[in-house]
Amino acid sequence: MKQIFSKEEIHRCLAESDFESYFSFSIKEDVRLYLADKGDDILKEGEKSDGFLYYMVSGRAKLFCSLSNGKTSLLDFLQGDCFIGELELLSVRKSTMGVKALSPCFLLALPIEKYRSRLLSDACFLRILCMTLAKKEEQRVHALLSTQGFPLANRLAHFVLFAAFDGIYAERNTDASAYLGVSYRHLTQMLGEFTQYGYLKRTQGGYRIINEQALKLLADELNVE
Repeated sequence: MKQIFSKEEIHRCLAESDFESYFSFSIKEDVRLYLADKGDDILKEGEKSDGFLYYMVSGRAKLFCSLSNGKTSLLDFLQGDCFIGELELLSVRKSTMGVKALSPCFLLALPIEKYRSRLLSDACFLRILCMTLAKKEEQRVHALLSTQGFPLANRLAHFVLFAAFDGIYAERNTDASAYLGVSYRHLTQMLGEFTQYGYLKRTQGGYRIINEQALKLLADELNVE
């Protein structure tokens, strides 16, 4: 992940995200802009917070943690217009969970220690933060309901479309099966069916999306109220 110093790019991201309106005070003096390329760590798992509250302007990332048995658990997907590091700001968590970019991500950042007291007493910011946390919780509930109420074909189609970048899906089957709540065998069988139907084509290290429209039709069935 690299810092972008271009004032034009910083102003563009501020305007695109409306980030400045989230605070009752000016943050222009200290706001930073970072670009995380696909595969970059935004937060490294298990490390002490790097001291920044991030706001994802654009892009997609995944949240994960390692279990005591050595396996990795995929917890959630993140996309534009969300905070990263808010639990560290609230002192709920001392060490970070892993956040890795699935696509190029632009992130605005504020130094936590300099602004912590102001942020935690700023009604404007706290209102936005509460709305963001509520949105994340709603997404998790929706994911749980989808796991319980929809066939794997629908859930896998949605998963593939979100996790893919430039038409290539390359998530590990162990992570995907755990996230989707199915066995490794069931997942690989369904990926095989998607390949037979012409939705995907096996490539080195993953799958290329061949029929995106067919996957979207399956994924759209998850859009329940």
